[in-house]
Amino acid sequence: MPCVYLSSKLWLNIPMHTPRLCIDGRAAIEFDTQGFIAQELIDQLVSAQGDPSAASDWVEQKRAVLLTHPDQVFSGQLKRFDTRKRIGSSFFYWAWEKHFVENANISAFHRFRPADRLEPVLSCPTITTVLPPRRGLGASHIAPTPNHRFVVPSETDKATLQRCYGLSDEKIVVALPNARRYVHFAEQRSVGPDGPILLLVDGSKGFDLKKLEAILGSQYPHLPTRTLNLNESRKFSPKGWSEILQHTSLCFYLTEQAFDWPFLALEALYYDVPVIFMDNHPALSEMLPLSPLTLSRYLTHFLTSTKLKTVVSEARAKIQSVGGFDEHSLARQYRDIYSDLMRS
Repeated sequence: MPCVYLSSKLWLNIPMHTPRLCIDGRAAIEFDTQGFIAQELIDQLVSAQGDPSAASDWVEQKRAVLLTHPDQVFSGQLKRFDTRKRIGSSFFYWAWEKHFVENANISAFHRFRPADRLEPVLSCPTITTVLPPRRGLGASHIAPTPNHRFVVPSETDKATLQRCYGLSDEKIVVALPNARRYVHFAEQRSVGPDGPILLLVDGSKGFDLKKLEAILGSQYPHLPTRTLNLNESRKFSPKGWSEILQHTSLCFYLTEQAFDWPFLALEALYYDVPVIFMDNHPALSEMLPLSPLTLSRYLTHFLTSTKLKTVVSEARAKIQSVGGFDEHSLARQYRDIYSDLMRS
């Protein structure tokens, strides 16, 4: 269903009589795979209409508007404010964002930002979903207004945000990452045990990929390896990623960035693909504590195919039990975050 478009000039001149929430959907195409959370949340909020436990009043009562680029596509009949302005970190971008919030007749703003682009502090109630930093975390101080919340995917990330930016405990909310809802409507994996080994990397320089490839080559001489960069978001569309998983026997999720939302790892596990992840990955190490699927334990023990299948089944059940495969998990969590913020 198409979105309803609203020109910027018209939108800015409409007097606000009812509260309106603006969700900044630009992150869905600007921040590679980490921007998937913006697209997924919007889609879940739209699809959850009619579900008493997940539906948001903002959407059902048509009080939500999307801040988007003109060529972006979202499901549902939501009003849009289109702009070609890209999310930035300069003084001029901050001035533009503040001007938008002050003049667009909105009562709450939800944005998705890298951890090193959390400014500016805005005047209206604001929710910032924190994404991995673009360049690196620095030590500075953010003094948000009382009606500002930061959403992170793990308790470890919460502690990192507190340490780096001096934010108090009540300003930070931990939201459980989950697989995108498309997995519930796609075909299950049918590949046998001889599919290639997939290596997902984030481009960081600290990891010795060649050494890992040599170890895997000696352990699985009959299996080829395929390396994909997590920044290549086009390869991880629901259709593209599900097709890749159809031909994957083993997946290594080789990132441990702070504030990483591990959609891809959870989706691979949903399809029963064994996922080996970094020991210090903030969210996955909390969802699967002391798991044999951590890289160090896997390289130490090299589980047999039978044992690995059992471990994956146990990990999948654990994630299922906490809601990691719930098709409206993000909608439920953010519905509560929106409500709590507006009550504060």
